[in-house]
Amino acid sequence: MIFDAHADILTDMYQEHLKGNKDSFKKRHLEKYIKGGVTHSIFVNWTLPEIDDKNLFDKIWNYALKEIKDNQDIFKVCHDTSDFKCAYQENKIGVILGMEGIAQLKDVHHLHELYDKGVRHAGLTWNEVNDYGGGLSSEEDRLTKKGKEILLEMQKLGMVIDLAHANPKTFNDILDHTHGPLIISHGNIKAVHNHIRNYTDDQLMRIKERNGVIGICGIGPFIAQEQKDWTVKNLVKHIDYAVNLIGINHVGVGFDVCYYLGNEVDNNKVEGFRQISDAPNIFRELERIGYTSEDIDKIKYGNFYRVMKSVLG
Repeated sequence: MIFDAHADILTDMYQEHLKGNKDSFKKRHLEKYIKGGVTHSIFVNWTLPEIDDKNLFDKIWNYALKEIKDNQDIFKVCHDTSDFKCAYQENKIGVILGMEGIAQLKDVHHLHELYDKGVRHAGLTWNEVNDYGGGLSSEEDRLTKKGKEILLEMQKLGMVIDLAHANPKTFNDILDHTHGPLIISHGNIKAVHNHIRNYTDDQLMRIKERNGVIGICGIGPFIAQEQKDWTVKNLVKHIDYAVNLIGINHVGVGFDVCYYLGNEVDNNKVEGFRQISDAPNIFRELERIGYTSEDIDKIKYGNFYRVMKSVLG
């Protein structure tokens, strides 16, 4: 089993729908997911924060939820961890519905509407500053009063809170105004490669203190400076550093394998991890450098499952 903590699949479904492509996941992704061994994933609605169409956020939800409902032979929407087990037993992809940024979320009532539709995950920002907090486009903006209200409601409902894309001040504010495990769904290690989307040792230690998990990411620029160094071997260096710093129980994968969003993109540009079907190469490299099968299983699935069980039940 593999739990991938981040995929922009819901947005991709909507974009393909606009091109007239029906059942796009089956046609474009399913075979790759099967080959890659990905059994469970957080599928997110990623809506660009600054858009002319103020209804795009809801349009993505409406279409993507329809495609998932129409393809229940391959998808199992997971509301809790009993659904995780059912998905695996039924040979379906266990999907947690999520939001990568909530700039278009109207209020707490809107959050409840989405929860009732099955949404169980959210990060407050993408890279923007919005009504809820500050993303990485700002160094100064912090968690707002509205952000605190949303976090409180998310915890009451039992939703997974994601720190990915929050700037350092908002990151700390979210930790200070919540309790229990949180995740960084996708991001890498600043000590290995100093990229704005990577995380400091202090941030990683705070995740450990909260019994959370970071999902190491497959995006080339997060792995290394030069494209020639975008390789599985260097991706695994991020995993290994995190394990040595915060322990085997706090590291997973959040692939963010963007080989599909945009104009006919079909290659993630990371040697050995060009598409989701290449995921096993990561775990072969971990085995090569001495990780046990038990430890690899924690990274592949077990650590995120622990957090989901704690938050979702």
